[in-house]
Amino acid sequence: MTPSAGLDIQPPVTLEQLIGKGQDLPSLPEIYLRVSEQLEDESSTVQQIGDTVQNDPAITTRILKMVNSAYYGMPNEVASVSQAVSLLGRERLKHILIGSVLRGVFSEQENPAFSMQVFWQHSIKTAIIARQLATQINSIQEPESMFTAGLLHDIGKLLLINKIPDRMLAAEEYMIQKRVDVLSAELSQVGVTHTAVGEALMDHWGLPQLLIECARNHHEVVHDGPNREATHLIYLANCLSTYVPPLDEQETQNILDDIENWDLGYATLEQVAFACQHADDMVFEVMESLGMIALEISSD
Repeated sequence: MTPSAGLDIQPPVTLEQLIGKGQDLPSLPEIYLRVSEQLEDESSTVQQIGDTVQNDPAITTRILKMVNSAYYGMPNEVASVSQAVSLLGRERLKHILIGSVLRGVFSEQENPAFSMQVFWQHSIKTAIIARQLATQINSIQEPESMFTAGLLHDIGKLLLINKIPDRMLAAEEYMIQKRVDVLSAELSQVGVTHTAVGEALMDHWGLPQLLIECARNHHEVVHDGPNREATHLIYLANCLSTYVPPLDEQETQNILDDIENWDLGYATLEQVAFACQHADDMVFEVMESLGMIALEISSD
């Protein structure tokens, strides 16, 4: 697919045109909304939550695959969603749930310039790195929220690819040719950034402010406000997910030297190296659990 010759001089796309009133926007599934309400309602029993989820066999399967994956390392197999709620707690299940439904939110379309698998691989690696580092940072109260924030940080790209793929391809080519950052390229060729679109879409969905701020600020180098530790962590994880795991302390330092203000997240070299390796080990299993790829099983 090749952008038209005059693409870079077309009128810029506005946020109102993409997200404004009357636009045809993807919605989170009804089951997500129902189960989220139950998870927030302390009077809802684990059995009621499990019964609601089991109305959707595909989502039930993904949740159980995720819970039983090596990523969570449960000592015994979890056989039901209600058991998963009891063992993991409502907060963890809430974050597993959004991963379980997200794959089906955006319609599939043939686009040789955009690989969904590459997109989800980057998102999941960012999510795993962020969660792993969050478990070692006392200021992050709920590490599971960092997994969700990492998973959703680039969600604006999906909407832009879905609606204006030619513009996004032009932005990618502009970024390479002009050697500018991704946000500058999007502003030049699209008129709006994926961070602004992601923020607006997540606000439309009614997602928590922490997740919205992480989507908005994951390319920012300096972070402020009540969620600054979380937004900085997603910034760092997003940067780290583009590298192969470092083999030793020197390789880790070389990577971090390229990431401005990396140390504001209070992570050590050893913690960063472990988080990157852990993400590399787990990424495909997590993707398969959430239905983002189908792993090929060898006959050997």
